Amino acid sequence: MRLPLYRPASPWPTGRDNGHAGLWFDKFCNQWRVDGSGWSMKSKSGKKDDNPKLEWIQTVTDKAVGTRNQIDEYALRLLRLTRNRGGRAEVFTTETRFVTGLGRSHPVENGFAWHPTLGTPFLPGSSVKGLVRSWAESGVDPRPGPELRARLLGRPRTPERPGTVGGVCFLDAVPVSPVRLEAEVMTPHYAGWDEDDPPGDWRSPTPIPFLATAAGTSFLFGFIPCRGMTGNELDRVSKWLCDALAWAGGGAKTAVGYGRFRPDQKHTRELTQRIETEERARREKRERKEAEKTPEGRWRLKLHGRSETEILDLVRIHLEKERLEDPFERRAFAGAVHSTGLVSCWKRGAGREKQTTVGKKKLKERARLVQAALEPDPG
Repeated sequence: MRLPLYRPASPWPTGRDNGHAGLWFDKFCNQWRVDGSGWSMKSKSGKKDDNPKLEWIQTVTDKAVGTRNQIDEYALRLLRLTRNRGGRAEVFTTETRFVTGLGRSHPVENGFAWHPTLGTPFLPGSSVKGLVRSWAESGVDPRPGPELRARLLGRPRTPERPGTVGGVCFLDAVPVSPVRLEAEVMTPHYAGWDEDDPPGDWRSPTPIPFLATAAGTSFLFGFIPCRGMTGNELDRVSKWLCDALAWAGGGAKTAVGYGRFRPDQKHTRELTQRIETEERARREKRERKEAEKTPEGRWRLKLHGRSETEILDLVRIHLEKERLEDPFERRAFAGAVHSTGLVSCWKRGAGREKQTTVGKKKLKERARLVQAALEPDPG
C-alpha cells in the first residue's frame, strides 16, 4: 500500500487505541490509492459500493473520545478561571447532533474541530463570540443599541473605521465528559451540473459522510470580563449566550437543526460544588499549616472534631492532674479549649452537648482550671 506521506521511522499505527483521536483522524488516514487522476481514497473491502470516507469516519465512532481525567481537569481549570476573574460559566447539553469545524480540509471532504490537547470536539471561543454577536444583532427583542453591543462585544473592523475590543472574552467551549461521535451523511442532488445540464432533483444523489457529536453531550461555556463590567452587563451577555444556543444553535449546519443546546443546571451545580470542595480543602490545608506554627494552634488541631466529653476529660488530665508541667504549654492548651466556646457554658454549670453527663459542680471546676491556666505566670 502506498501512502502520500514520507516513510515512517516506526511501524504505522493500525488503530487509534486510547490516544488523541483528532491526530489519528486528521493525520493517519491510510485508505489511499494512486490512479490516473492522482491520489484518491479506496475502500478496505475493495467493493465498489462501499464508502471509504464513511469507513474512515467510523474509526473514531466505535468508542468515546477523550480521557476522563484530562477532561475533568481542564473543565475545572476553566471554571476556576471564570470564578476568579468574575466571569460566568455554565454547562449546556446538546438536544440535537452538534457539528464543529465542518469547513476544515480533510480527505473525507468535511473536516472536524478537535481540541489540540483533549482530543475531543470543541467550539472555539471566536465561534462562540460570533454566535452571540449575531444573536445580539438580529435575534434579541428588543434589539440592543449599537453602542451597547460595541461595549459588550466590540465592533468589527470596517474600511471606514478600525475595530474595537469588547468588554468580555469568550473561552473555548469544551466537553465535561468523554464524547460519543456519530457518522452523519448529507445527500446533495446537484453535483456536476453546467449550463447545458442544470441542477435538479432528478439527478442521482451523492452521499457525503461527515462526523458529528451525538445528542446529549454536555459542554462548558464561559466568558470573563476584559475590563470593568457591571453584574447586569455580564448577566445580559449570559442571557444572549443561552438564547443563542437554544434558538440559533452553535457550530455548523444550524439552519437544519444541528447544534441546539439547553442549559444543564445539574452539571453546572456538580462542577461548582467540586470547585468549592477543592477550595475548602486548600483553605483548610493552609489554616492547618499556619496553626502548626504555634503551640496553641497545634492544640486546636488536636481538639478539632472531639466531643465535649472528650475535651472535659483532657482538661482533667492536663490541668487538674497537671500532666502538662510546662506553663507555656498549659497556657496554649487552655487557650485552645477556650477558643471552642465551651468554657462560657461550663461557668454556668451547663454542658453544650446533650451527651455530656458531667455534673454542674465539675463543669464549673473545669472552667476555673482553664481560666487559671490562662492567667499569666506571676514569676
